[in-house]
Order: sequence, then structure tokens, then C-alpha cells
Amino acid sequence: MTHMSFLWYWPHGGWDVDRWKKSHPWEPVRSEQSDHKELLPISSDLTREQWDAQRPRWKSISDKIIGTLNDKPPATMRHEFLTDTFERRGEIPVTMRRIRFTLTDNEWGYAWLLTPRGDRKTRPAVIALHQTAIQGKNEAAGIEGQPGFPTGMDYGLNVARQGFIVLCPDAIAFGERAAEHGNAMYRSADQFFGAHPEGSVMGKMVYDVSRAIDVLQAMEDVDKDRIGIIGHSHGAYGTLFAMIGDERLKAGVISCGFTTLRTDPTPQRWWRMTALMPRLSYYQGAIEQTPIDFHLWLALVAPRPVFISAGLQDTIFPKTDNLPKVMEMLKPVWHAYGAGEQLRSRIYLGPHDFPIESQKGAFKLLHDALVKPS
Repeated sequence: MTHMSFLWYWPHGGWDVDRWKKSHPWEPVRSEQSDHKELLPISSDLTREQWDAQRPRWKSISDKIIGTLNDKPPATMRHEFLTDTFERRGEIPVTMRRIRFTLTDNEWGYAWLLTPRGDRKTRPAVIALHQTAIQGKNEAAGIEGQPGFPTGMDYGLNVARQGFIVLCPDAIAFGERAAEHGNAMYRSADQFFGAHPEGSVMGKMVYDVSRAIDVLQAMEDVDKDRIGIIGHSHGAYGTLFAMIGDERLKAGVISCGFTTLRTDPTPQRWWRMTALMPRLSYYQGAIEQTPIDFHLWLALVAPRPVFISAGLQDTIFPKTDNLPKVMEMLKPVWHAYGAGEQLRSRIYLGPHDFPIESQKGAFKLLHDALVKPS
């Protein structure tokens, strides 16, 4: 029996992509991006009609790579508070409660709900996805940091202090959903893929965020039409794919969570080093055959507001020198919708981090998109 690990979808936790492939035959998808080592250009004079015609095909390709879960939303969405309310003091005091909510009729999600003090009847809300840290939601909520890691990982608490209601959930295999925890639904990759033979961990992350949106929309003090999302690293690609999967997310912040497949020295991070997107393993050794890359995944978010922060000296997601070019490539998509100002970025000379300067830009985007009148 495979030993338990909080990251059961990593090799040391029992994930074996070669074994997975033996029982998961799949016909690799192709597109005009296939066979090209460079990123497929996006026309500088792209029109909305052209992108509206192209977008469903790229979304379909993305969906095929992500796969399909067997999970179904619960018949009745429920949530329960598991602790009394306590207060985090500061210039804007924030109250906190631990909460669980239904992911399916048989599985719970766990989170911290942060609410700024004040007399507003309703507020916009933001889902804060944590980085790769065993403490999961506790780090994003500012309760328990990771020793030795740069400051700024308590961005969930920081967003709440900007006046937003914030939900900080545990991602699958973290926090109260870690294999060793009594609340965990899945304790191994074999167990997960046994339940979801056509799925992926990334697909599960997207599904779980949709249920987090459901629970926020069920709360009386949340403005149901103004929900955003923010994340660093693991939470950053979680944010990207959640936005692609659920258009109820009206704005997003992506911090240091990707480098393009075609420049990544270790693209196997997505299929061999993790089980996040195992179907990409069918392009192993020929990454130029992949039918999509991150510039096209990002384009699927348009025209919603998004802020992208990335360090040019990132050693976890290296080879980010081309990200300024990627940002330029994306502009025509947002401009096609008359929303050029909604694509914002800060590509800085620095490491894998979420520095204060980037957080300021992130908070401004969330405020502009979710607080200011449309």
C-alpha cells in the first residue's frame, strides 16, 4: 500500500504517470499550435467576431486535456460554521469563522470565511487560493505561514482588509483535505483516479472552486454578481483554470503560477511531477506537439479583468523572460472587446514571490472590477 502523503498526486505520494497511462488510452489532440516550437501568434488586428469564433475551439481543446470528473454538485448546497467568530485586529478589523460546505452529496470542502467589519449590507467577495503549503487555507488566511518563505502569502487576509468578503478554501490534498487528515475524501492517487478515471487533479480544483462560488452566492451578505479570485503559485494556476471553467468569476489575480510549456525546462511538472494534467504526458519528449499553451489559456479569460504578476528570476517556474511578450500577444484579445485596460500585469526582476508592489496592483484591479459601479 502506498504511504500517505499530503501531496498524494506527486511521485513521493504515490503518483505514477506511466502506470496511469497503461489504463487511460487517449488520442492526443492537435491544433494549429501543434508542431510549432514558438507560441502561435494572435493577430494584432483581431476582431471580437473572430475571437468569438475561435474561442470555443480552444476551450474544447482545454477541456479535453483537463478531462471530465464524475463529481456532481450536491442536490442541496449546504454550509456549516465549525468555530465561533473571532476577530483579527488591524486598521480594518476582520472577523473569521471556519466553515465547511458541500462539494458533492458525499464530500465536504473546508475554508476560512473572512468578513471585514462595517455596516454594509452586501459586499463583493474574493476566493483566495493558497500556494503549495501543507497548511493550506491557514496560510492564505494569515493564521499559519510557511517558515522561511517570503512574506505576502497571507493575501487572503490582506484582501479582506481591502473591504472584501474572502473565502480561503483548502485545495484537494492540503489542509483538512490532506491524506493524513480525518476529513480527507481521497488518500491516494489510485483512489482519486479510481473515482475519476477520466478526470485530473486540475479538473477537480476547478470543480471545487465552482462549489466555493455556490456557497458564496448562497450568503446574504455577498454581492452574488461580484465574485473574484486570487492565488499565488499553486493558487495562481488554480485561479487561471477556475476562471476558464466558471465565468461567474468576474476578476482574477494570478501570481507566479506558470511559464509557457514551450520554454519550460521541466514541463513534466504538469504530468509526471504531479497529476495536475496527466494527458499532457502524451506529448512527452515533443512538447511542441501540444495543441495549446498558456497564452491561449490566458486568452480564454478575456474580456474579464485579470492582473498577472511574475518574477523574471523565478526558480520554481523558470524561463519567464518571454512573459512581457506574452502580455503583448494577449492585448488584442482584450482590445477586441473594448476592454484593453482590464488586462494588467507586473513582470518584475525578482524571485518566486508576491511582493507588496504586485499586491497593490492586484488590490486595485479587484477594487476596480468588483467595487466600482459598472
